[in-house]
Amino acid sequence: MQRAISKSGSLLDYTRMAIGDKLKTMKKNVIVLTLILLLGFLVRIYRITALPMYGDELTMVYDTYSILKTGKDSTGQAFPLTFKMGAGRPGGYIYASVPFVYLFGPTEWGVRSLSLLSSMGIIVLMYFLGKKLFNEKVGLISGFVTSISLWDIYLARGGFEAHFALFLALFGIVFYLYRKYVPWAITWGLAIFTYPTFKLTLPLMFLILLWHGGVKNLIKNKFFIVSLVILAVFGSLAINETFRGLSEQRFFSINVFSDANLQQQIIQLNNEERNFSSLPALLKPIFYNKPLQYFRTVLDNYMDNISLKFLYLRGDGNPRHNPGEWGMLYLIELPLLFFGISSLWKKENKILGFLIAWVLITPLATMFINDAHGLRNALMLPPLILLTSYALSNLPRKLAILSVIIVLVQLIFVLQRVYFLAPNKFANFWSADAKAAALAAINNKNKTKMITLSTKKIDNIEYAYEVYAKVDPALVANQYGKFPKIFGNVRIYEE
Repeated sequence: MQRAISKSGSLLDYTRMAIGDKLKTMKKNVIVLTLILLLGFLVRIYRITALPMYGDELTMVYDTYSILKTGKDSTGQAFPLTFKMGAGRPGGYIYASVPFVYLFGPTEWGVRSLSLLSSMGIIVLMYFLGKKLFNEKVGLISGFVTSISLWDIYLARGGFEAHFALFLALFGIVFYLYRKYVPWAITWGLAIFTYPTFKLTLPLMFLILLWHGGVKNLIKNKFFIVSLVILAVFGSLAINETFRGLSEQRFFSINVFSDANLQQQIIQLNNEERNFSSLPALLKPIFYNKPLQYFRTVLDNYMDNISLKFLYLRGDGNPRHNPGEWGMLYLIELPLLFFGISSLWKKENKILGFLIAWVLITPLATMFINDAHGLRNALMLPPLILLTSYALSNLPRKLAILSVIIVLVQLIFVLQRVYFLAPNKFANFWSADAKAAALAAINNKNKTKMITLSTKKIDNIEYAYEVYAKVDPALVANQYGKFPKIFGNVRIYEE
């Protein structure tokens, strides 16, 4: 009897010790994750308003301001799903920015706070994703790598819809993997109404998730069925917006098939090659034709979006998406990527396939537009970070520390360009002249009889003045599509 009591006591003591150790580990991990978040927040927020709002930010923040004040966008439409001023911009970012515009007004803080907070959310989600797919160690490393990710830092410092959409999409993936199906459906539904490329990539992502997790028990899960209904509702709304011609205006104007110059180049190339070829005339159209040339163009675009030049060397060349003027990822991440892939190949084939498929589907939504793009390709960032993090977790300690030191050296070099060089070098990409002209007009509004501003001389001035002057949304809506725009003694001409 005494021995039984002794054994029982020992078991109880062991259980208490195990629980105590687990609580200590959890507390330690919370502290580490908090420090990671603090690091990520500081590198993103420093001098975040050094550059003014560029054209898309100006139209978004004013639409948000107008919705907040009147319940209508800047064209007079009541609570639209798609906003005309963005050439078919989904409304997710605008509606989610309402609290920030309420707090900060139509300012840089008003339009960028959502993107900044999305970045904090992405860091936390990467921790949970790494933990779910691998282990706690990889989860913490994933959070750390995300906190200093060049790509994510760039996206956090501007009012980019793609960044909020990435947060929503990633939130949905984490929900799905943790079997929280209804929140998964809601976040993905919101994502497709935040950035248009997710209309293609998320259905493909769903297929990859099904392959990764299996479908055996899903049909029996009532919450999964409910989630499919929710996604069907969001999908129906998205299809309706597409067929009404509202949500794809921008894509229709910038895709490779609408590029008149490219079309002429293809016609000229086909004519030249048919003339040079010694094939019989009946066979020439089979080998030299527009569909084949367009296929090659689209394939080139796809490869550009996963190229070493885009990912590791130069980025997409757009100073708004890449103010550091390096690749979207660190140079050391390239060998780490190969090491991570080789390690997973030996141990976790299915997870490797899941991550590689995730990377490869992303450019399918961007290959119809010329040039690689830091915003449209943002969905491939999480799997690339996970591969890097897994590699770091499996490296010998000294090599892992050396890799982190190399990363930090490049980070310092890039951040000094972001903070101190880009605000001067790339000011024209961020409508700095429009802000200066708008503020000058506001300051001199009562000192002169007439102030004239020209859209031909000052890019985006028609939006900048409305934003910085906080023009009455009803007055803006009444003059939508008209020139000159008249705001008291300020006239904005399209000449």
